[in-house]
Amino acid sequence: MHTMAKSRSMMTCHIIRMMALGLLLLATMDLTTAHNKHPGIPAYNILASDHVPFTQVQPTNVSQQCLDAFAQLIVDPTKTIYVADAMGKPAAGALVGNVAWIGHYDECKSLKYKYCIVQMHVDGTSVVPKLAVDVSWGVCAPQECSPEDVKNGISLLAKYANISQYITPNTKAMAVCSQDQTYDAGFIGMVAFCSVILLVILQSSLIETALKIKLPKLTSPLLQLQAESFFETRRGGDKEEEDDVPLIGSEGNLAGQNVVIQESAQQNMVTRLLQSFSLTSNTAKLLDSKQSDRSIGCLNGLRVISMFWVILGHTLVFANMTQNLENPYSLFNYAKRFGFQAILNATFSVDTFFFLSGLLVGFLTFMRMAKTDGKIPWFWFYFHRFWRLTPVYMFTILFFMYLVPYMGKGPFWLLDTKTACAKYWWTNLLYINNFYPKNFGDECIGWTWYLANDMQFFIISPIFLMSFFMLPIVGVILVIVTILASFIVTGTLVGYYDLPVFTELGYFDPIYILEHPHPPPMDFQSMIYGKPYCRISPYLVGIALGYIMYKIGNRKVKMNPIIALLGWLITAAIAISVLYGNYPSLHGNYLPSLTANVIYASVSRFAWSIALAWIVFACKYGYGGWINNILSWSGWVVLSRLTYTAYLVHPIVLLVFYFNFATAVDFSIVVFSVYFVGCLGISYGLAAVFSIAIEYPCANIEKFLMPKDVQSKRTVDASSSSRETIQ
Repeated sequence: MHTMAKSRSMMTCHIIRMMALGLLLLATMDLTTAHNKHPGIPAYNILASDHVPFTQVQPTNVSQQCLDAFAQLIVDPTKTIYVADAMGKPAAGALVGNVAWIGHYDECKSLKYKYCIVQMHVDGTSVVPKLAVDVSWGVCAPQECSPEDVKNGISLLAKYANISQYITPNTKAMAVCSQDQTYDAGFIGMVAFCSVILLVILQSSLIETALKIKLPKLTSPLLQLQAESFFETRRGGDKEEEDDVPLIGSEGNLAGQNVVIQESAQQNMVTRLLQSFSLTSNTAKLLDSKQSDRSIGCLNGLRVISMFWVILGHTLVFANMTQNLENPYSLFNYAKRFGFQAILNATFSVDTFFFLSGLLVGFLTFMRMAKTDGKIPWFWFYFHRFWRLTPVYMFTILFFMYLVPYMGKGPFWLLDTKTACAKYWWTNLLYINNFYPKNFGDECIGWTWYLANDMQFFIISPIFLMSFFMLPIVGVILVIVTILASFIVTGTLVGYYDLPVFTELGYFDPIYILEHPHPPPMDFQSMIYGKPYCRISPYLVGIALGYIMYKIGNRKVKMNPIIALLGWLITAAIAISVLYGNYPSLHGNYLPSLTANVIYASVSRFAWSIALAWIVFACKYGYGGWINNILSWSGWVVLSRLTYTAYLVHPIVLLVFYFNFATAVDFSIVVFSVYFVGCLGISYGLAAVFSIAIEYPCANIEKFLMPKDVQSKRTVDASSSSRETIQ
């Protein structure tokens, strides 16, 4: 180990020395001297004539305009110094992973030059086997140079500095250059669309305010009560079940009354549609913290805490994704701490949502089937879910594609928000983006792989729901067989491809990254992490618990206190094993054995859902104690309503935040705690805007799309699985 570390240090120092001297000093001082010796000769000819070993250089790989601009630069020593000063240089901490040589973005732009980030793959396998690292180098280039020119120019200088054996830019390097933002048609169209929505919201709010002002003029106490009831139901006053209640109450009792409230509620469909966007009603519904007696109160706390957990994990992962951490090795040392394991294993928060999704779909559907003798309008069952989830989902994609690019600038603000979404947006609309594109990182707003999985689970859920309702033993067998099949598929894939299941390690360990130029964790993400056949077990556990709770109903469950205590102890043991079972591997051999990988990958998420099932069951039936008091706190209710939109927008907040940095970020617990709290608050604030402006109005409009007879049957709100679980 000591020899390996020494070899890595020597290799890193060698690369730093050669790149610093070769690419910076030779590109500025030596070329200037050479030009003085050969005035009037183009820069690329100087290279070829003054440096015989450089005869293999092919200047045709760089455009003539770029070469001429570079030639003009080197005859101006003063400007050359400024350009060299603005360019990135090896910084302190290179031996602990600081490979973000950013330079000075604003200085480069003030020179009227183009700032580019060059991702160079530095290959040191000739010195140490499997030793390779990606370096982000800030280059200040003439405006005439394209990104391809910059990349090829780096190759030119690497050969000149005699370090080309360590750099393979033609196959692994890329250059991305900043460009002055111009307002394209997409931006203008999106701004216009948002403006129309804002105007509709204002008009709707004015209409509702005008109607309320006229309420005192109603002389009949009965009509006055009916009018007040109309506005109350628009605020969501009817609270029978979780999210199984239409957002607009019934106004049928006002029919035939020739009063102003009847004009609003009955005669003008356009006015009623406009009122769906009412700011006052939708805000009142959002902020209403009352809970129904029949609701499962602890679910609100589980949703919100799990969403906080997701954002906490992403705050860390997104920082590392930007490749602008100046001390990633220090981050890995933090990751070895026992308490840090809960952050590294934040992926289990997603399994919490899968479990809650199955629970609510199962419980609410069984309750509805009991009232309708097993008859469910399946078309509206599916339509309802699609309609409730998709509008705000598509709006988020448009927001990401056309508005986010104008929200920042800087050396890292080279985020391409359009290419993937322009190519693959339809896969999101069809909820198949977890299968196509094949690579996990190529999706449009890739974090929505969850919605694809959950929709696919929902599509097949009637198989299990009908089985449980008609023949419970068949339902039990189907659930057990499906879970076992999921175990077998997951274990087989992990075993066959020898995939490390602790994927977070690949994000944080620089040694692992150096020794794995093509890290397996991405294969794990693409092949297992986002695939429904590997993630379905928590969903099925949720459906099974939903059936048990449906059968119990409102009856009291009598349980021996010792049994209840034993249940909590087993639950705690399972949860700790799942979250902290990774800890020993961080202090011994780097990766656990193949057998351990197979077992953990196959069973861990199922085990986590079993622990959740006990928590929900115990809290619902009076054995939750102080845990139920925390999870059922009314303060969670408002935040739980924002969980779905917070899930959609929080990665955008994190990307905008991190990509606006002009320097590398130093990791520390205190600093990242502040980042987390700030991004959490902004995410929920933006989520509230999305909910009030898009999600709630579309939910209100659904009332006009659904037939009266279906409304009277109170079709199960399929969005409980995502809007109320991811939500």
